[in-house]
Amino acid sequence: MPTYSNPGVYVTESPLRASQERGANSQSVPAFFGTADRGPTSATFIKAWSEFRALYGDLSSANDLGYAVYHYFANGGRDAFIVRVASSTADEASGTLYYYPDGEGSASSPLLTATATSPGAWGNNLTLEVVPGVVSPTASQIPTFTLIVKLNGSEIERWNEVSVDPDNNRYVETVVNTYSKFVNVSVPSITADADWEFITSSNALSGGTDGGSVGDSDYTSALSALDLVEGVLLLNAVGKTSPTVVNAFLNKAETRGNAFVIIDPQADADTVSEIGSTVVSSYNNSSYGAVYYPLLKMVDPAKTGPGAVRNTYPGGAVAGAYVRTEVARSVAKAPAGFDVDIRGALGLVSQFTASDAGTLYDTYHVNLFKAVPGAGVVVNGARTLDKATPGKFIPIRRSLNYLKQALSDSSAFAVFEPNDERLWTRINVVLSSLLTEFWRSGGLKGRNAEEAFYIICDSTNNTETTINDGQVHVEVGVAVQYPAEFVVISLSQWTGGANTIDTL
Repeated sequence: MPTYSNPGVYVTESPLRASQERGANSQSVPAFFGTADRGPTSATFIKAWSEFRALYGDLSSANDLGYAVYHYFANGGRDAFIVRVASSTADEASGTLYYYPDGEGSASSPLLTATATSPGAWGNNLTLEVVPGVVSPTASQIPTFTLIVKLNGSEIERWNEVSVDPDNNRYVETVVNTYSKFVNVSVPSITADADWEFITSSNALSGGTDGGSVGDSDYTSALSALDLVEGVLLLNAVGKTSPTVVNAFLNKAETRGNAFVIIDPQADADTVSEIGSTVVSSYNNSSYGAVYYPLLKMVDPAKTGPGAVRNTYPGGAVAGAYVRTEVARSVAKAPAGFDVDIRGALGLVSQFTASDAGTLYDTYHVNLFKAVPGAGVVVNGARTLDKATPGKFIPIRRSLNYLKQALSDSSAFAVFEPNDERLWTRINVVLSSLLTEFWRSGGLKGRNAEEAFYIICDSTNNTETTINDGQVHVEVGVAVQYPAEFVVISLSQWTGGANTIDTL
């Protein structure tokens, strides 16, 4: 039996039982990992493309992350976490502002030191300016000032009437370090003086470096940014296909139990053997991730005219299609089919014959895109890297991920409640309502709720021993939906009593 130490709700997944004893905001949010010219390296929540541009910069051919996020929102995405991956040897830019404590012409002293919020040469383009505030200096009063932050000469932040006095309710360390997206500041010990004079000239930060190239270890280290993020996640390391990175992301998803990895294709793999050998030989046989091929020819929003086309990793657009499908139909609907088109896709970088496509899908579980006249480029696969049923189907894994999170969220009320029959009844009622709604939306199969799921939370699995240990045990069984991958039609030609049958 597992050891429980931290109070909370614990959800585990178990194989299908041969016999049954009795007949939340859990919407997926993508977390994109990739390089950018600037921006925080922590997991940062955004709700729109404009927020990404403000924090991480505009589209750049050197960074695939921006394109993935752009196409995510263009394909129906709503919210997302961004994790900028930087080199472990990168440094933050910094600079010091000074003032004259005894009046202009005297020796200057440090007013504050500013450091860019994230590493990289981008911080060298930050400048700070000071404008005297409305509170004038006296022998007992430290004056206020306005701190202006500029990037590439354009003002990006302005902090009005702040002070280096720790007793001031607009103490600059508290205000800036809490709310600024670009700099953190530290203030030395400063005393009041009636002759105080600000130095108002601009001061540029310096010393920021991008470090060496961003490697696999930087991506695997960046996964720790998710440790403080709760909820159901879709993970995408944009353009990363090395087994070291992919398997680390798959392991993270499995450890969390509520995440799923969308894996981009190798840019230089265009044959069945190249693609299949990589997937089969190098990636974990996991139900927590899916591979998509090939790269897509997509609209390049950074350009105009007939040449505004870019070979683009599809993970961002696919994540948007996942969210779009989930909102419209629930996670039980496979994010694939003629109704799941990739918006902004103009074509495929590589083409495959029907035979090759069948091998890639059935043997190697590689999900392909398909150009369909009238429908555009659509997602034409719904398999995970797992080769066994039921784990090989994306909607089954994502349904279980959703249910684990939803059951946890819905059961949170029970923590620290009196552990008796009344609590067990409440748990049964709450979880039954959740599962019934999921069944009604098509998430579970069965002609009625009794065939779709069962819940056991009573004296049979809550004994005196478990009660004395502070545990409430709940067993839930669900009948998950399987996707229809192949439609087999038998066409019969009837000729006056004789049939000729063709199978489509």
